[in-house]
Amino acid sequence: MIDGDPFTHASRPPAETVDTFEAALLATHRRRVEQRRLWDLWNRADSAWAGSWAARPRLSAALTALADAGVVDLPVPGGQLWDFAVPPLPTRIGIPANRRPASPLLDPADEPWTPALSWVPAWIKANRPPQRLRSAAVQVNRWLLATTGANPLRVAREERSLHIFNNEKRLAALSASALFSEGRLTLDTVFCDPPLGALRIAVLRPRGRVLVVENKSTFDSLWRALRAASDPGYAAVIFGGGDAAAALIHDLRELPATLGVIPASFDYAGDVDIAGIEAAAAFADAVTAVGLTAAMADCLWDAVARADPTGDDLTATPSRSGQAKETARRLGLPGSVIARLTEGLRVPQERIDRVTLADTSWWRPADM
Repeated sequence: MIDGDPFTHASRPPAETVDTFEAALLATHRRRVEQRRLWDLWNRADSAWAGSWAARPRLSAALTALADAGVVDLPVPGGQLWDFAVPPLPTRIGIPANRRPASPLLDPADEPWTPALSWVPAWIKANRPPQRLRSAAVQVNRWLLATTGANPLRVAREERSLHIFNNEKRLAALSASALFSEGRLTLDTVFCDPPLGALRIAVLRPRGRVLVVENKSTFDSLWRALRAASDPGYAAVIFGGGDAAAALIHDLRELPATLGVIPASFDYAGDVDIAGIEAAAAFADAVTAVGLTAAMADCLWDAVARADPTGDDLTATPSRSGQAKETARRLGLPGSVIARLTEGLRVPQERIDRVTLADTSWWRPADM
């Protein structure tokens, strides 16, 4: 007898099936896989449910799991690259260039484990976790080995995730997995913290420019740096939440009354990809429409654009890329941003981590 809702249970494929699907995807050696091919590979991996009512939700769950694990890149939710069925499926996915077909099931005896991860071999033998968790443990272990004696400085979780996995979301997803059960891996092991940002704003002084950023980890690192600076340059830092930033306009108008902050302008910075440019434009247009002053935090945009990309921007089509470049020019963004858009690559804002942002001299504005 199945505990709980049998429909929910049926729509969740087992880890072994997801691993088989992952291996099939990587074996295509393609950077992009269209939905028709996805279905073909999935029906082979999950043949017992092929053609049934559960096939779509099971494929959706598998793709979500693989995206959380950094194996595939999904399009921006709600964008044009999703179909209209329930649950919606992407019309195509991306596979990061650094992903390779899975090797034979990892043998813990083949890896020299650091003291912090000495529990992993016994855990693998006793629990037989899926390959993606074994691989994640190996990647963490190798990062720890590579930084032995270096005393890594603490950074935000998503920033450290890029250091270890070249994927800013992977570590947060793993935090809910068996790797992070009691007595196993912790964020302290890899010298990072979950970012603050639920309150969305850090006030630094009563008047001046206000910096609005797309991502929570960058918000967390920025306010820490500015708080420690003798001259913060900004009056406040706000976590904008990407395309949610435009919805903050009413609150921004009331900053003098609610928090005693008199804004000179609202300077925006985000991811260097099509979605990031669209969010920046929506925010700037909304700010300007209510009579406030919008600007772009050029130094931060330029630094992100010059950092290493994580791979292709999956949402890039000729028409969207062309429109994004025109928008970037209208916003006055640096040429390095337009160059990345031309290449069709994305760079997450978290590439510029807490350690780099600690020196505020290169990115904070001069007093107005």
